[in-house]
This record gives sequence, C-alpha cells and structure tokens, in this order.
Amino acid sequence: MSALWLLLGLLVLTDLSESSNWGCYGNIRTLETPGASCGVGRQRGINYCGVRASERLAEMDMPLLVRYQPIMRTVGRKYCVDPAVIAAILSRQSHGGNILLNVGNTNDGIGVVQDSGQYAPTSWISESQLAEMTEALTVRIKGIQRKFPTWTPDQYLRGGLCSYNGGVGYVRNSQDLGCDFCNDVLARAKYYKRHGF
Repeated sequence: MSALWLLLGLLVLTDLSESSNWGCYGNIRTLETPGASCGVGRQRGINYCGVRASERLAEMDMPLLVRYQPIMRTVGRKYCVDPAVIAAILSRQSHGGNILLNVGNTNDGIGVVQDSGQYAPTSWISESQLAEMTEALTVRIKGIQRKFPTWTPDQYLRGGLCSYNGGVGYVRNSQDLGCDFCNDVLARAKYYKRHGF
C-alpha cells in the first residue's frame, strides 16, 4: 500500500512541476499587469476594474473551462504555450466557450468569433479549434520576435497578446504592450495558473 502512495505522490509532484514550467514565451507568474479596463467588467455586470475584475471574470468562466483543461494541456505542449494563457484567451474571447460560434480569421487577426447573444453553447470546442487559436498566438509572438529581436520573452508574450486580434502591425514600440486585451488576459492567466491550469 505504501508503494501506491509513493507512486501517487510522485505523480502529483511531476504534474505540479510540469504545470509550473509551461511555456516558451515568458513566465506568467512573474508578469505584472493592471488587469481589465472598466469597460470589460461592465459588459458582464461587474462595476469595478483591474486585476480584481479580471479574476472575477476568470472565476465566472472557470466551470466552463475546466472541461477543456486536458485539451489545453495537449495543445499547450504542442505549441509550448502555458495552458493558463490558452484558458485566459478563451475566457476573454468567448466567456469560456459560452458564446462561441466559430474560430477563424477575423480581419487581420485570428480568434474566436463571438455572437452578441448570451445563450448556452451549441457545440464542444474541439482540440483543432484550440490549436488554431494557440497557433495564432505563437505566430503573433514570433512576428513580434522578428520585429523586435532585443526584447525579453515577457515582452514577446505581451506583444503577441496585443497583436492577437489586430496583427503584428498593431505593436509599434514597447509602449503598445499595455493594451487592454493583454492586461486582462495576463491577469486571468495568473488566476488560472493559481487554480491548476
């Protein structure tokens, strides 16, 4: 019986160390962010801003996102992106899949296409859809790396997030790294990271 407990303990430690070292594009645990703008929270009935709002929005979406956690881990491994970042983007773009209609090209960016209606999802988000979203982020990050070769991994992640919907041309210098999408996604990602993603 003690061998079984030892094996289970090792599996837990392996899983914890794996989940704490995800991603090739900066460490979200150490990134500072002001969180969501006031407008983001207001869209969902929250009358406050910042990290507190981002965390509340992440908390609201978490029950929907938990079912995708195994897929997020698989996709995260494939693209070397922290699953918490994938969860945060899905939370920001579609409220955890609650209003997802389609994933694909949206003008110059690639992301989740939303519907304004607040109704239950009609289909499961597939691994290929999550892979497409994650690949879009890595394409943006790599574009920022080529454009600004002296930046840090953290700046690359921020640049990739800021250019996620608008394209690499949106980021012209380091002052553009404080966009609302990035600030909100990073705050949500930090929340999800603390909660096992």
